[in-house]
Amino acid sequence: MRIYLISFIISLIIMLISTVITYNIIDIIDPPVTEDGHRYMPVGNILKSLLLSFVLGAFVFIVAVKIQRKK
Repeated sequence: MRIYLISFIISLIIMLISTVITYNIIDIIDPPVTEDGHRYMPVGNILKSLLLSFVLGAFVFIVAVKIQRKK
């Protein structure tokens, strides 16, 4: 049970960090500005960064469990 808790905490931290990083990267690539120069809430960019962070978090969780089981 401890292996899964530690792996979950590690993957949660990685997910939080990767969400911020991928959002900033996506925001630079696809800025949320209309044609007349007004900024808007980039819901698409937020969803993209959340999706990428969930995938990365799942991958990190699986890898962390495998590493801890080898010990």
